Amino acid sequence: MKKNTGRPITKIQNDILGAMIILTVVMTVLTIIVSVCIELRSEKSNIDNNLQNIAYTITESSAIKNEMQNERFEDPSCTDYLDSLKSSLSNVDVISIVSSSGTRLYHTNKDLVGTTYDGTVPDFEQNGNMYITNDTGPSGAQRRVYAAIYSDNGEFLGFVLVVILNQNINRMILRTILTYLFLGLVVIVISAYISTKIAHKIKHKLWGYEPDAFSAMYSVRNNVLESFEEGVIAIDYDEKMLFMNKAACNILGTGDDYSLNLKDYPVLSRKLIRKVLSENTRILGEQARTSENADVLINYYPVNENGRLIGALCVLIDRTEYTKIAEDLSGVKFLVESMRANNHDFINKLHVILGLIQMGESSKAAEYISNITSIQQETISNIMRNIEDPSLAALLIGKYSRASELNISFSLEEGSHYTRDDVSFNANDLITVTGNLIENAFEAIDSSDTDTKEVSVGIFTEPGALIIRVDDSGPGIPEKIQAKLFDNGVTTKGSEHGTGLFQVDQIVKRCNGTITFDTVEGEGTLFTVTMLSKTGDKDNV
Repeated sequence: MKKNTGRPITKIQNDILGAMIILTVVMTVLTIIVSVCIELRSEKSNIDNNLQNIAYTITESSAIKNEMQNERFEDPSCTDYLDSLKSSLSNVDVISIVSSSGTRLYHTNKDLVGTTYDGTVPDFEQNGNMYITNDTGPSGAQRRVYAAIYSDNGEFLGFVLVVILNQNINRMILRTILTYLFLGLVVIVISAYISTKIAHKIKHKLWGYEPDAFSAMYSVRNNVLESFEEGVIAIDYDEKMLFMNKAACNILGTGDDYSLNLKDYPVLSRKLIRKVLSENTRILGEQARTSENADVLINYYPVNENGRLIGALCVLIDRTEYTKIAEDLSGVKFLVESMRANNHDFINKLHVILGLIQMGESSKAAEYISNITSIQQETISNIMRNIEDPSLAALLIGKYSRASELNISFSLEEGSHYTRDDVSFNANDLITVTGNLIENAFEAIDSSDTDTKEVSVGIFTEPGALIIRVDDSGPGIPEKIQAKLFDNGVTTKGSEHGTGLFQVDQIVKRCNGTITFDTVEGEGTLFTVTMLSKTGDKDNV
């Protein structure tokens, strides 16, 4: 995929930035509301506690009690103490001490000292010796604490009044709210900055595409990969499977319920995958066989991104169609060979017929024609009727014609049959095994001076198993080469031979089969091949 470096970050940035800002604003507002409510409640509680603590401190002062018994503050130290107390407290607006007779003995406003208290008279009998209330004074609405002052012997001396104005309380509330709003604004600005960075990073990860465009391309890519007739399997650098298209599932016979564990697919060579990942090289045309006994051609490709190896791609090609074409071509090949051999054979027969006619033996010529026609038709019909594989049938017909050309009696054993429902073998393997054995028999007989020239072929199938028998009347196999007959290069026919039986032996072993022979020098040889299909049982053949 080509990286889109020229497109500006627009829609995705706006989407992410908008979503993050909305989320941040909502969360910040909710947090501020909750925090302000908690903070205001705490602040009011602190104000009340502070007012009560100040009032309690004054009521417990012995100096103040002594002065109040005289109903005047003669000692300036008491006034100085109260003034310093007031000046040290920012959240207290008024401290006033009133005697039992209603005279203000102390007030933060010095002009009111000595005047008669004209405010609300506290009701200590109903509310206790100290209580908090809201009231209105000359300065406006306020929060008040009333505390009774008693002498050591319990005599009521008066009361102390500690006040904070509501406007100051409101100012404190406003300051708290503004503080939280400022913090919320800072959070929003920081979130917007972080959102912009995240948008840039996501855009970079998506190669400059919008998410909807990227998902559309991903969908198109999947559809393209799924439309391939070839199986496609993607593997990362750590040899983990990432993807498998439907064609690969069908080729490997996994169906829809498949795993992405490379160990579950022995048809894929781990050795070759490691070679591709280590050497960054492609490996083409590897032949393999699946657990379903299907032939597969596998190509291994390295996958690079920006010059860096990131994985491998396995492309699986089902060889069924190719095999079918090869079988058809093989059938045509053997039919052509059969026609060529028949051409030679018929030329010989025509010469015989011509000679009989020239000799005036027309009746014998007609009888000869009738005999050779019926024999040939019966043989070919027998092969076509009992051998369902067209390539194998074409091979046998061709070999029949070849035998006639070599003056060898060629026959199909009684009871021979090849049923496709019983076994499933590669046609090339069948042709290689059967053709080599028959051709070896022809060559053995043709190179000997035996009077009897006969070759019989037996082909038998049962569910999961195939038996091939080739019996000839040739000279037999010399004892000295019998032990190493299937080795590469071993032959009785001179140089440039000796690979046929070696190939046959390799194919038979690959098909979990066996090949044996019985031979008597001067009398002939019988080869017996047993090959097992995927459902075959060697012990029951």
